[in-house]
Amino acid sequence: MYERLVKIKRTRFFYFETFVGLLGLILFNVFLFPEHPAFVDITPHPYWIIVIGIAARYGRGGALLASILAALTFLVYLFITQGLDYFYDNVWILRFPFLFFLIGFLIGEIKTTFILREDFLTARVEELENLNNNLMTENKIIKEAHKDLSVDVATSQETITTLNDIIEKLNSRDPNVVYTGLLECFQKYLHAEECSYYTNTDQDLKLYQSMGWKDYYKRPESYRIGKGLIGLAAKKAQVYSLKDILFKKKTADQLETDVLGDTVLAIPLIGMDNKVYGVASIEKIPLIKLTDSTIQTARIICGLAASSLNTAHAFQDIKDLQITGDIEGLYKYHYLSARLEEEYKRSKLYMLPLSLVGFNWPKLMTLPDDKKQAIIASLVSLINYQLREFDILANSPNDKTPFTLLLSCTSGPQAESIKTKIIDKIKEYKLDQVLTNQIFEDSVIVVPYNPNTMEGPHDMLSALGF
Repeated sequence: MYERLVKIKRTRFFYFETFVGLLGLILFNVFLFPEHPAFVDITPHPYWIIVIGIAARYGRGGALLASILAALTFLVYLFITQGLDYFYDNVWILRFPFLFFLIGFLIGEIKTTFILREDFLTARVEELENLNNNLMTENKIIKEAHKDLSVDVATSQETITTLNDIIEKLNSRDPNVVYTGLLECFQKYLHAEECSYYTNTDQDLKLYQSMGWKDYYKRPESYRIGKGLIGLAAKKAQVYSLKDILFKKKTADQLETDVLGDTVLAIPLIGMDNKVYGVASIEKIPLIKLTDSTIQTARIICGLAASSLNTAHAFQDIKDLQITGDIEGLYKYHYLSARLEEEYKRSKLYMLPLSLVGFNWPKLMTLPDDKKQAIIASLVSLINYQLREFDILANSPNDKTPFTLLLSCTSGPQAESIKTKIIDKIKEYKLDQVLTNQIFEDSVIVVPYNPNTMEGPHDMLSALGF
């Protein structure tokens, strides 16, 4: 669907359509309605067909062309048929060229906004399609790797059930489940006595989770990237083990770091575009178990974990693109921020009113999850009942203010009136008692746009405490 829209948008025929349309109207005027020169006394004026149609279809460029040509056609036609004196006697007739340009410009600007948004969404869809293709390719590679995986998973004769169990532990869209499953696989199938996982923050490696460590000795909370085998695994995106030193596969000089007390085996989790999500580390394992087969198995386990993380991050990226949340009628905050930016620019340019409303209900966020979700759903339904179709009720980044309401083309007094209706409705259902301990009317804050004191949308958000 979007490919067809993009094709129509980018096929710019407004030159041809404008000339043909105006020529058709002129011929229609000359041969059928000669007694109405330039349709001056016909309402609505037929030239609006060209001005509004081209502006609504092609945006700013088409609007300017159609408006200017319509205005010139109108003036030239009257000049040829009526003479110059006609304009002196009917100065008010010049309102038509002015209105052609003004209305065409406004409609063109609005259409251009939608065209730009369409371009952005089209590019994003193509990006997600490419991501999906990469994930499918990677999935095929992993399936091929599964075929070659030895049944001997931890240097012992295991059945295919072991592989299925590993995949099941790592198959999740929740990164926390993947990390926990990874360390459990190390303990169960590689006989690791002590293991841990460090996440990559780009500045350093932070300890995320560890298993098998005693209370009297904890793992280091962080590692500098490049320090020790764990740091090198993140820096070089390669597997490093104590065998590399013991059997002279890599000398200490080649490792370029102090490896004492670091780890026995460090394996990076490498995602798409060679991004290192983190490093899985085995700190204690019987040396007789530290074989090439064990290292290869650990590498495969980490590869499966990285694949699950790729899927989890891709799923989260797609979910973040959604503008609505789990509760019907409640938008996400990033959508409200984008709409506020647009409405603020429109208000500033055309001197239109604009208001924000914040609901300062910190008590709501302290309720048990099940009760909180039920009350939030009820509040969203009650608030939306008082709103217009184009008003935006969204989540808030502030725990004290669970909702934010964007009221476009709404002045301060009008917003106060909407606030009163919302408060009365909530009180009618006696929900105010579970929302705040302060005076309920004071818990709903109205912030109107003030062009004299506000320099951007952030000023309005700051007034709500964001």
